[in-house]
Amino acid sequence: MSMEEVARSHEWRHQVLVLAFPFGSHPRSLLGLVRRLASDAPDVKFSFFNTATSNAALFNDGQPNDNVFPYSVCDGLPKGYVWRWGVPEEPVELFLKAACGSFKEAIAGEVAAVEVGGVVSDAFLWFAGEISAEMEVAWVPVWIAGLRSLVVHLHTDLFRQNLVDSGMCWSILMINFNFSSPFS
Repeated sequence: MSMEEVARSHEWRHQVLVLAFPFGSHPRSLLGLVRRLASDAPDVKFSFFNTATSNAALFNDGQPNDNVFPYSVCDGLPKGYVWRWGVPEEPVELFLKAACGSFKEAIAGEVAAVEVGGVVSDAFLWFAGEISAEMEVAWVPVWIAGLRSLVVHLHTDLFRQNLVDSGMCWSILMINFNFSSPFS
């Protein structure tokens, strides 16, 4: 059975939309995080939206993707585009110019099948907040260089219940999560 057949035939409890920024180490780092989350939530479908070129490289690594499914968005490059030497930011600019519409179009074809429970995106994709607001679901922007923001978000209740009242919040964070105090 193909990935597409599995994605459509399984009875998923929820769906998490994942929007990747397809440059540098961003998509691989985000996919690594999503795969770890997916292994802890086997009945949740993770729909990973990214450019076709980036997805082809990422999902060809032999890693299991039982509930992580790649979907392609437009890269924003005009037909016949030739990369100009000395202008490395041009593909990024073209992608970002087309990104909001490209992601919305790709998402529209996928959300009907399974209830969306939230949107996780690279923080560079600011419009993901607007997409999640339109869908009335949570948005978790992930700053790839600081994945701890997601850990803090996932464990907010734990921090509130156990740390804030004791006055030990920053000490515990520094020890357990290798965070630095913003006050030092």
